[in-house]
Amino acid sequence: MTVHDPKEIADRPAPGFSEAEIATIDAARAILRRHARSTAALQSWTMLTDYLALNAVHERVEVFRVFLLDRKNRLIRDRVMTRGSIDHVPVYVSEVLRSALVLDASALILCHNHPSGDPQPSQTDIDLTRKIVEACKVMEIVIHDHIIVGFGRERNAFSMRAAGMLSDWVGTTERHTAPPASRIASSSSSA
Repeated sequence: MTVHDPKEIADRPAPGFSEAEIATIDAARAILRRHARSTAALQSWTMLTDYLALNAVHERVEVFRVFLLDRKNRLIRDRVMTRGSIDHVPVYVSEVLRSALVLDASALILCHNHPSGDPQPSQTDIDLTRKIVEACKVMEIVIHDHIIVGFGRERNAFSMRAAGMLSDWVGTTERHTAPPASRIASSSSSA
């Protein structure tokens, strides 16, 4: 029987990418991460989906991450909350809320990937988002969006904000007057 190290399996490069391409992807990830931290958080749909695509390009399982933002929508931290399987990622609302409170975040952008390539949200994705929005609303933390990335191309990302799914759950009294998600929604319709 062969024993496999889970870290070795997770770190194995995605098929089809050469070592040089993987090095280029890693360098691009680092550049985007630095840029995201030095400016208002991921200001456009293209910047956001590029960042998410670069982080999900070799993922074979679902990964749920949260962008924790300050009052000026600057990135405090891009936090991977949990890793799951090929079609599910367990997320605990309490852990998302705790991360926001510990880091004094006033807004969040929720993100995860679908390794299948189809970015359409499942009913589980929708229900989870609703629970997180409701919990954060109590603590006056704004949820700007929940974005699901398929194969990482702009046309293969789904924004719950742009689809109008968050408007039913989020009150009209959001403290952030120009959230990135609003700019994302308006710029994605022209793409």
